[in-house]
Amino acid sequence: MKTQDIMTREVATVRPETSVREIAALMMEKNISGVPVVSDDGAIVGIVSEGDLLRRAEVGTERKQKWWFQFFVDSDAAAREYAKAHGLSARDVMSRYVISVRDDADLSDVAEILDSHRIKRVPVLHDGRLVGIISRRDLVRALSQVQASDAPVKLDNAALHKTLRDRFKSQSWLNDAYINVAVNDGVVELWGLVVSADQHRALRTLAEETPGVRRVDDRLTMAGPLRGGV
Repeated sequence: MKTQDIMTREVATVRPETSVREIAALMMEKNISGVPVVSDDGAIVGIVSEGDLLRRAEVGTERKQKWWFQFFVDSDAAAREYAKAHGLSARDVMSRYVISVRDDADLSDVAEILDSHRIKRVPVLHDGRLVGIISRRDLVRALSQVQASDAPVKLDNAALHKTLRDRFKSQSWLNDAYINVAVNDGVVELWGLVVSADQHRALRTLAEETPGVRRVDDRLTMAGPLRGGV
């Protein structure tokens, strides 16, 4: 699945000269947490998010500076913070470094960007022009619309046992030498040792999601770190 398949195509935007109050009103009206700032030729020049409007003088949320602030923060940083709190237009408060994605980007790449940069949304570009926006909510919506397969997968015992063993070996977090598995008509029995509750949960999940598995009989034991293991 690609970005263009789930992105929001009708994007609310503002111009650099749009007032901060207009931006705040637009975000409330559209129930959105950020808006791209575009120039006359349609190029993105910045983005205004809720974080950019968090510390404002009008509502008393401007950061109170300590007497020692000037000795530990450079003057440019102090100036940027002042502009964020008192700026009147988008160009004063917007974040100028804009992370974006192409409209043909894989959703896995989008998720990685949102997660690693701890942001909620990114503009989507085609040939350098804004064509949409994709957010964490869009990814969650895509998950909610995934159709579960109604046709169960049927594997014989030997094939399913090999599939599970191969999947165990491919996991960097698991030492499969300590795991035993038995298969009988789609019912999987797991024995062995895992070193944490996280590994226990992950291993059971791996077994349950494997095509051909009808039920998991979990007989795993949680132990401390294993010699030579993870």
